[in-house]
Amino acid sequence: MNNRKLHSRSIVTDENADARIGAFMVMSAILTVLLILIWYIAPPPNVGIKEGQLAPDIIGESHTGTGGWEDFRLYDYINHSWVEGESGTFILLQFMDTDCPHCWSDAFEMSSLYEEFGDEVAFITVSVAMLSSSHSRAETVAFQTLSDFEGCNKDNSNCQDRPGGEHVWPYVDDLDLRAFNQYNLPGVPFHLILSPDGIVVWNSAEHPQGDPLHKPQQALYAVLGGSN
Repeated sequence: MNNRKLHSRSIVTDENADARIGAFMVMSAILTVLLILIWYIAPPPNVGIKEGQLAPDIIGESHTGTGGWEDFRLYDYINHSWVEGESGTFILLQFMDTDCPHCWSDAFEMSSLYEEFGDEVAFITVSVAMLSSSHSRAETVAFQTLSDFEGCNKDNSNCQDRPGGEHVWPYVDDLDLRAFNQYNLPGVPFHLILSPDGIVVWNSAEHPQGDPLHKPQQALYAVLGGSN
């Protein structure tokens, strides 16, 4: 008698276990179908540097003011859930080379832009090594902080003599050109304006000489005016 009861309980237990396994498999199948539907309905964001695309992430180390180097990620500055009309911080992203003569003069414009827009726009400079293999972090910091260092501007100038004031915003080390190549840039200096959710709203290459939005200043006026 006891054996029959044990056998009966075993059968019931096995049936319950089978039912749970079956339910789990059904739920797994449903979740898989839902994920596939979500993939097709909301495909991955269009990543690139054209206006309307999501700017690629940049991961590395940055230097700010007189501080040391620290971890940097561009997407830490971005709110992917931002909606137009909400408050948020736009980003001016500059790529430059400490040996580039045009970047040397562009440093003055960046200083002027920061004085005008620094309270409402996040400035980020990415330092690349296009023109020389002798670049170093020390040269990047000297260019940023106006420190004594011979070798800027195609090795023709001391970094402390560059135009403009000290740049107190992050300078990202991209001397290995990883971000530069990922962005597939035509040269430097190069500027992008990103909306708070990381979408490129202005690409300097798409506004050639003669375009009303050719200069970053006019582009920032247009972008910030439209965001208020």
